[in-house]
Amino acid sequence: MHSAKAALVDTANAEFHRPGVTTYLDDLSVQSVQEAMKKITKHYHWNGPVGVSVTRAVTRVLGNQAAGKQLEAMMPDSKGKVATMIHTEAAAYAEMYFGPGRECEGVVLVVTVGTGMGTVTYNLGQKVRNSDLKHLTWTYERELAKMKEKWGWNGVAPELPEDCNDDGCDIIQQIIKSPPSKYSKDGSVGLMDCPEYEKIEGMKPVIAWAYLVDRYLQKVAEAVKPDKLILLTTGAAAKLPEELLVPLFTPAITGAGLKPDVLVLGDFPERALVKGAALGAHIELGRRAAGEVFRAALTQTITGSPHPREIYKQDLLWAFKRLDRDKDGVIGRNDLLEGAHFIGTTLSDAEATGLLRDFTGGMMESATPDQFLAWYERILEIAMARVVEVHNVDEFEHYVEEALEKPASSGLIQDEGALVVLECGYTHCRPCMKFEKTYEIVAKKYVDTVFLRVLGDESPGAAHLCRDVLDVQGTPEFRFFRGKKLVHVMRGADKGKLEKSLQSLLVEGEVGFALQTV
Repeated sequence: MHSAKAALVDTANAEFHRPGVTTYLDDLSVQSVQEAMKKITKHYHWNGPVGVSVTRAVTRVLGNQAAGKQLEAMMPDSKGKVATMIHTEAAAYAEMYFGPGRECEGVVLVVTVGTGMGTVTYNLGQKVRNSDLKHLTWTYERELAKMKEKWGWNGVAPELPEDCNDDGCDIIQQIIKSPPSKYSKDGSVGLMDCPEYEKIEGMKPVIAWAYLVDRYLQKVAEAVKPDKLILLTTGAAAKLPEELLVPLFTPAITGAGLKPDVLVLGDFPERALVKGAALGAHIELGRRAAGEVFRAALTQTITGSPHPREIYKQDLLWAFKRLDRDKDGVIGRNDLLEGAHFIGTTLSDAEATGLLRDFTGGMMESATPDQFLAWYERILEIAMARVVEVHNVDEFEHYVEEALEKPASSGLIQDEGALVVLECGYTHCRPCMKFEKTYEIVAKKYVDTVFLRVLGDESPGAAHLCRDVLDVQGTPEFRFFRGKKLVHVMRGADKGKLEKSLQSLLVEGEVGFALQTV
C-alpha cells in the first residue's frame, strides 16, 4: 500500500527488459492509485498487454469485484489488454513457469506469507479455478497484528538480531523440531519450558512468528495434500536465511502427514510479483483470446456465423463428438489440436492446454461433454454481455463520448449518437439485485443502445458519481442520455416501463435522424 512498482518484462525468460520504476502513493485512495498509473504508463509510453498485481488493501479501496475494471480504465491505451490478479496469483505464475513449479506435474500449492497469507493451487501445470483457501487463512492477518503488538516489531516478520550466529540458528532448529508440549497462539507461553530458550533472547519473536505460520501452513497443506508446496516470504521474512526458514516451516509439512521435501522456497522472493504479473497477463490474455477464437469457429461451424448466439444442446454435443478424434468420450489436448482443424481454426500446444484448463477448472487432463457444455455457456455469457459496469465519473464520461461515434445496426451514425442508459443502484438494494438479469435481457434486445450500470456503494468513485454528480434520489434509478444530454429519468424496477421509455426515446431519435438525412 506504499507504492506502485512496474517494469517491462520479457515473458520468454522472466527477465526485466528495461530497469523498473517505483512510484510512491500519497495515500491509499482511488485518486492516488490513478496518479501512480498515469506516471508509470507515461514513463514507458506503453500500450501493450499489462499485468497488474494488487494488494488486498487496494482491492478494498477500489472494490473487490471492480478493481480490475477500475485499473483498466486508468490505462486507456491498453484497454482490453489488462489482466488483474492478487499478489499470490502473480507470484504463482513466476514460480510455476520459471521456478520450482515447472518441474512438478502433480498438485502444487503456492503460498505467500506477508501481511496476510495467500494460496493458489495448480494441477497438471494449470491453475485450479475457485481453489482459494481464504476460509482457512483469513484470521492470519488479525493474529499477526496481535503478535506484532506483543513482541514490538514492525513489518511482516521479525528480523534476526545482529548478534545471531550459527549457534543461534542451530538452537532455533532444535526447538522447532522438538517444540514444547504447550504454547499459546502468539508463542508467548510454553517456550519457557525449553532449556535452550534463555540462550536466544533476541530470537523469541522469530520463534513465536514461526509457530504462527506453521499452524496455518499445516491447515492448508492438510486441505490440499500437495505434491509440492512452494513458499514465498515477503518483507523482512524474505531476508531470513533459507537454512533457517526451511527448518522453521518443516514441522507444518510433517504435521500434515507429508514428506519434508514437499516444501520448497520460491526462486523469486524479491521480484516475483512484477515478473509474475507480466507472465500472468501474457497467459491469461492469450487464453482469453484463444477461447474467443475457438468459440467463434465453433459457432461458425454450427450456425454459419461466428457471432455469439445460443446453440441447441444437441448441436453442441455433435460438435463435441467431432472434436473427440479418438472416440473415447472425452476431449484431451491432442483431440483439441487435431479437432480444431475440423471447425476451421488451429490451436497451439499452449492454447489447447489453456482451453482444457477452462473446460475442467484445471483439475483434469480431459473434458467431459457436460464440462464442454458448461464452458460454452460461460464464454457465451461473456461474449454476449451488453451491460457495462462503470465505477467513476471518468469511466461514465468515456462511454458517453464513445456513444457519439457508435453506429446503428444500419451502419450509419446518428448526429446525437447512440442512446445511453445508466442504471444507478446499491449492493444493499434488493430490487436492484433482483432486476439485474432483467436489465441484461432488455440490453440484449436493444442492440443500438449503450447500457451501463453503477453501484453507488461499491467504491468511492462510484459514490461520488451517484451522490455528487448525478444526485441519485432513489434506486434503482435509470438515467437516459443522448449526445451527452440527460433526456429522461425513470425510477423503479419495472421492465414494461423501462421498455416503454426506450421505445419512445428511440423513435424520437430515428425521426430526427430521418429528417436530417432528407
